[in-house]
Amino acid sequence: MKFTCCVKNSVDEKNVSQTYAFLRTISDPNRLKIICVLRDGSKCVCEIVQIVGISNKLASHHLKQLKKIGLLVKKRKGNFIYYSLDRKNLKLYKSFFNKIIK
Repeated sequence: MKFTCCVKNSVDEKNVSQTYAFLRTISDPNRLKIICVLRDGSKCVCEIVQIVGISNKLASHHLKQLKKIGLLVKKRKGNFIYYSLDRKNLKLYKSFFNKIIK
């Protein structure tokens, strides 16, 4: 079986690596919960902690990982930090993933 979208030196090789990092990152149950919480709009870290039921330290770790792959946008308002989904990057991941599985 040959995967033409994933062959070495393919234009899509970078996209395969990025999609792998995306899937690996979101495979954590708490990160999936955070993504679900942010589906409806931005939330303060304090809201995310309460809804997901994790500590501030653990939430910070997961939010950092999700931001690292470009899935989150972070905005500071006074003493509070709000996170939201980066819809543009989410569409890119979704588009490439759909190409792989079609």
